[in-house]
Amino acid sequence: MTTSCAIIATNAEFIAGLLRDKLREAGLKVYIAVNGNDLLNKIKALYPRFVFIESCFRSSSTDIFIRKLVKYDRLMKLAVWSAEEMKPDYAARFILAGAESCFSLRGTEKEVDMIIKRITAGQNYYPAGVGAVLDKEGSVHAFGDKLTQRELEVYKLSVASKNRQEIAEILSISEHTVKHHRRRIYLKCGGNTPVDLLRNGLIKGLISVGDL
Repeated sequence: MTTSCAIIATNAEFIAGLLRDKLREAGLKVYIAVNGNDLLNKIKALYPRFVFIESCFRSSSTDIFIRKLVKYDRLMKLAVWSAEEMKPDYAARFILAGAESCFSLRGTEKEVDMIIKRITAGQNYYPAGVGAVLDKEGSVHAFGDKLTQRELEVYKLSVASKNRQEIAEILSISEHTVKHHRRRIYLKCGGNTPVDLLRNGLIKGLISVGDL
């Protein structure tokens, strides 16, 4: 069972100071992991709700390490952060590896606060332009194009304010499967919040006001 704590994986603890402080303000107990083994050991011991991994944590193989983390614990939410600008093509690598959010600490304090608040509330966050990069690579389709029947069912329950556990029970699937479908839906939508899903669904005709 996951616990209300977060682990920050970083190569230099002082760089993660701002992120650590923001997570503490959000009410989370925060731990620092300084290498791969340290991170895995802390995950085993703490069962964290969130893991925030620095984009250069494992140099050019951070995305490969993310795939390992996703398989290891499918319930924790994994975000990739950087002290530098998070470019769309860079973020796309981590999203395809399984990260649920990607962000930079270089924004204004208000912007960083918004991002942390969104992620700790269980929502995804992607930098602007990621959807276009993924479309260009042929990894995803525009919202409403080639949504599977199951994705559509998960989508409609999501905009009806059902949480992951409720959706899993209604559809008789695992919470991990719901999480997977939601990630794909957000990528296809190109948005970051349930409001994005609702707005785009109404525009594309996937749902009507009567469905709400």
